[in-house]
Amino acid sequence: MADLETRPSVAGRVARNGAALFTARVAGALAGTLALPVLYSRLGRQEFGVWVLLAGLVALMGYVDMGLGSAQTREVARAVSLGETRTARAVLAIGVGWGACLSALALAGFLLCWPAVASLFRLGPLAAEAHDAVLVLLLGFTVVCVAGPWRAVLEGLQRYSTVAALDGGAAVLNAALSAMAVLAGGGLVALAVVTSLTNTARSVAIVGLAHRTAPSLRPSPADLCRQHVVAALHYCVPIQVTNVAAAASNETDRLVLGGFVGPAAVAGYEPGNKLANLLRMPAALITTAMFPAAATAAATADPARLNRLYLGMTRYLATYAALGAAFLVACADPLVRLWLGHRVPLAATTLALMAPAYAVNVCTCAAQMVTRAEGRPGRETRFALVTAGLNLVLTLPLLALLGPWGVPLSSALALAGGGAYFFVHFHRDSGRPLRLLARALTWPAVVGVAAGLAGWLTTPYLPGGPGRVGAATTLLCQGLLTVLVGIALLTAVGFFDATDRERLRAIVAVRRTPALVGPPMERSPR
Repeated sequence: MADLETRPSVAGRVARNGAALFTARVAGALAGTLALPVLYSRLGRQEFGVWVLLAGLVALMGYVDMGLGSAQTREVARAVSLGETRTARAVLAIGVGWGACLSALALAGFLLCWPAVASLFRLGPLAAEAHDAVLVLLLGFTVVCVAGPWRAVLEGLQRYSTVAALDGGAAVLNAALSAMAVLAGGGLVALAVVTSLTNTARSVAIVGLAHRTAPSLRPSPADLCRQHVVAALHYCVPIQVTNVAAAASNETDRLVLGGFVGPAAVAGYEPGNKLANLLRMPAALITTAMFPAAATAAATADPARLNRLYLGMTRYLATYAALGAAFLVACADPLVRLWLGHRVPLAATTLALMAPAYAVNVCTCAAQMVTRAEGRPGRETRFALVTAGLNLVLTLPLLALLGPWGVPLSSALALAGGGAYFFVHFHRDSGRPLRLLARALTWPAVVGVAAGLAGWLTTPYLPGGPGRVGAATTLLCQGLLTVLVGIALLTAVGFFDATDRERLRAIVAVRRTPALVGPPMERSPR
């Protein structure tokens, strides 16, 4: 009985945490999206490209956390459940020690390798200013690394809404202050100061809140022993492998473009990739909200329920991803023109190439959720390694063959190929028939391609013009046409069945009934 009584509160907490995390991510992404055109126009292509490279280099160092973030969160959660905090304090102490070591290594590497880095990325007259900017960024990076264990305390206590509020607030504040800094005439150093200050303020707030919430859960070197180090490494190594693979997939494009072409190419790539990446955000909310249901089905050994959840989610995610990718591909040029105020061919090409690849990645979200619910993280590690390996193998040949456009193309092919491999491996490893997946994905893929082609081929016949006003007109007509064609085709082939229509009617009815009926407990079930 006690377990049944706690389920609503647990489910409610999970839902609130998922909504808070997603809201913070959306707020940060939107703030960055609004600030980017200001930075792009005021700094110019060369200096903006240098800033993206510097921020990418520091972000790359953050992937080398040895997987301790997950380990610390896990031990804090276990301490809360078991009432024993010694192991958690020991692992938190390891986190502080590694954070300090990583920061020292990053600073030493910066001091030793900076001349080579400046030459590799062709910084030229911006090298001196970039040097100071990296130094300031590393100071903020040090604070974030050392404060990491206290963040794990809040996450282990499931205070995700607090962490999300701090992350979202810091992202919005950083975007606003960065825009103000460049409008006031600031450059790379001013942007680095803003970034480091906002990161430091967030870290100080996290440390204070964690200490006030759970003063007993603090790093304690006195509780540390060899057994804790061995256990932490055993748990963390696979996670670190996944992190390295993610770094190779997410950060190498900028570095390759900066090293082989120059910062101006990075400035063209970054806006297109940012726009395409927005396609993945709604999938994060859906998988976060549905994960408790998947974990419950896996824990209760209810494979039929878990399979229904997996295939249903994949079907809906594929529909959203296909229509979203079709919209982004067809409207790539007007979107970039509306956002930046003029044509940027590399940005539009990057958007058109990466959107379908991110659509494939969105389709894998349900399978990744089931993998975690079933306790098989090795599947995701293989997925990350295959994607990273394909990206590394394809990048240089395609760059030599196609120039800067070859870099986003290599990433798109790697994401798509990695997603296909993950689906095949997931189904074979779990004994699920592939034909069910094909049934869920086939029509969305076909319709997405058809709708994207329809929107793209009708471009010469749609109204438009120069500047942002003309881009907005083209975007409205082209985007509306693309989405309507996609929905019409899905309806024509009978993709939406009676269950889909009933769910849609239920959603509409729920939105209409609150003012007409009594309290929620009095409503009849639907």
